[in-house]
Order: sequence, then structure tokens, then C-alpha cells
Amino acid sequence: MEECMKVGQWGGNAGSYWSFKANKGGISEIIITHGGAIDSIPFKSEDEDGAFEYSDMYGGNDGNRTDKILLDWPREYLTSITGTTGIVGNHTVIKSLRFYSNRTKYGPYGHEIGESFSFLMEGGVIVGFHGRSGALLDAIGVYVKTFIPSCALSPGFTMHQKLDNKMNVVVPRGPGPWGGHGGKQWDDGVFSAIRELHLHVGDSVIHAIHVLYENRDGKLVWSQKHGGSGGDKIHRLDESRDFLVGIVGFYGPVKGNDSFEALRSITFYTNNGKYGPFGDEIDNAFTSSITTGKVVGFHGRSGVYLDAIGVHMEYF
Repeated sequence: MEECMKVGQWGGNAGSYWSFKANKGGISEIIITHGGAIDSIPFKSEDEDGAFEYSDMYGGNDGNRTDKILLDWPREYLTSITGTTGIVGNHTVIKSLRFYSNRTKYGPYGHEIGESFSFLMEGGVIVGFHGRSGALLDAIGVYVKTFIPSCALSPGFTMHQKLDNKMNVVVPRGPGPWGGHGGKQWDDGVFSAIRELHLHVGDSVIHAIHVLYENRDGKLVWSQKHGGSGGDKIHRLDESRDFLVGIVGFYGPVKGNDSFEALRSITFYTNNGKYGPFGDEIDNAFTSSITTGKVVGFHGRSGVYLDAIGVHMEYF
């Protein structure tokens, strides 16, 4: 696990901002006080040596029920959350929460009515939370760290090569793609660098991506435009000082066609920061590995929309 990514938040804008994340290790305990909504929530983080840290209590003292989640870290870790938001008084607050680990699910806590939100993640671990709170829990978001899956290495590479930190490994087929199963498969291949990214975003969906690569000879090469003609064009990434280290995104049903899934949002992480999110961070989340190398190409599926995306990585 490497760098931490901040995703969300879901809920209202009232209350005061708060943030808690594990410096090492992960979340091992959550206490939820709730009734008709989520009243308060504190956390405990723990590392593999048994050192632990408690957060403040975020929210108020009301609520007629308290539940405790105990996670067997590091064998058990948080992967996803879902919940609902609704109006209490004049404010939007968190009405309910569910937590998911690699082993089981916990909840629901609170009252499952109102507008739903979900962070259903592939390839990562939730290591902290952020949000807003006052008398109730007004909003919540997550901090995520990602794994390099063992399947990221092709059968042509040996375990000895995988463990050799001095060796640059270019993976012929990088992690992913993540997203829907519509459209046609495409693969730009592996390049020396990515110089520009053009996204076409609109109507809560990613319509297309167009990438300017630099090949091994130093020549600039445009990819095909992957996706349809809709959306507004957004230019992002200045590779003169940045290089991509990973992506995080969301995919789900397209408005008006619940049986068809496409990318809803993409955030690009570089060695200097991030670009995005572009689109709406709703439905199913995914992450690629970050900071262990750089992104040197994309692959995926596309048709009328950008249905799915994956990355080719060069590991340092």
C-alpha cells in the first residue's frame, strides 16, 4: 500500500469539517450512535505492531442505540461503504450507513430512507474517513490506499523479476479495465510518457478520452478518440512537470438506461497532486495502484461512451 487518496464526501454542508486517517495500518474499530439518523461516529486505527490511536467523536450525544464494529486488522480491512442521506430540520445529514470488509458486511445503522450513495471499491483499502458534523453526522467521505494486485504481472515475468526493486518492469497488460462491458475493446499500448489528456464529460458520464503520448523515439502520437461525440472537452495534465501514477474512478448505470454501465467519474493522480474528479463520484468505485511507478498507456472499452478504462504501468 502506498499513497492515500481522498474520495467524497457525501451528505450536507452544515457542521464543521473533520478528518481521521491511519498513519500506519488501518481502521480496527468503529462506534456508531444512531436512531433516525447517524448521530455520531468515532474510529480507532491500529498498525501491525499493535500501536493504536483513537479519533475524536464526530457528531452529537443523542441517539438511542450504539453499535460497535471490531475489525481483525490486518487480516480484515474495510473495502466499501454505502448509505443514505436525508433532511433533518433544515440540513442534509447522513441517515444510514453500511460498512463492508473483505470478510463480511456491517449494518445497516440508522434509518435507510432518502437518497442513496455508495462507495463499492475494487483494489483498495479504506484507511480513514473525513466529513462534517455538528449535532448529527452531516457528511462522510473516505481515504483509500491501493494494492498492486499479483495479476498485474504477466505470465512472462518471474517471481524473481517481480521482487527485484532495481528492475523497471513494463507490464504488457496493466490493471483493469474497470467499468461496464459494453462497447468495443481497445488498447493504446505502452509508451514512454503521456503528454496530454483530453476528457469529454457531460450528463454525469465520461463520454470519451483522447491521449497524446510520447513514444520511445521522442515523437508525439495521438491515440484514437475512445468514446462518443458527447460531453464538454476538458484538457488536463502537463507532463513537463507531472507524470501519472494512478487513477481512481466510478462507474455505473447511464441515465435513462439502467442496464448499461459506463464510467461516471475519473480522477488522475500524479507525482505532484491530482486532477479531478471529473464527473460524478457515485455508484461503483475502483482504484489502480499508485506511486510504485507511472502510467505509460491506457486500455479499455468504448462505444457511445467510455465504458471502461485500465492502465499500463511501468513499475520502478
